[in-house]
Amino acid sequence: KLFRDVDEMQAMVNAALEFFRDDARLEPATAFDLAELLHTVVDDFKDAGSDVALHGPGRVVYVGRPIGIKRMLANLVDNAIKYGREPVVTLLADAQQVTIRVTDRGPGIAPEHHEAVFAPFFRVEGSRNKNTGGVGLGLAAARATVLEHGGTLSLRNRRSGGLEATVTLPFG
Repeated sequence: KLFRDVDEMQAMVNAALEFFRDDARLEPATAFDLAELLHTVVDDFKDAGSDVALHGPGRVVYVGRPIGIKRMLANLVDNAIKYGREPVVTLLADAQQVTIRVTDRGPGIAPEHHEAVFAPFFRVEGSRNKNTGGVGLGLAAARATVLEHGGTLSLRNRRSGGLEATVTLPFG
């Protein structure tokens, strides 16, 4: 038990160090195809055996930091897979902004935790569950990336069950 606790603490320290010295934040902004990046993220999960649906246009050129955005998207999709079922990613774009919705059919999150989950090290479960892993930094890092792009990241429970994470990124 002691060695297991030490391993868990080491994982927390490593995750914290990675979060605080995130090289993606130093990445220069560049124009890239956000739709293609999202397709790549979804394909990676499909290759790993997860069934993830993707809806949206075939091409959306966005100026931002693709490594950071890819990590953020992978985190949201991974959460939808781990904590829900039937994950769906939807990309929408208009002249002012891009909206990415990641939805699932899981239990959702109690409304009083919708903001708390973005705090570093906060976990809804209240424990270090080996089945889901993580130390509570994924959503904090995801929101930091979105904020650095001038966007928003919010959560809401779906009426039909599950959770919806909505990322809004402005053009320009």
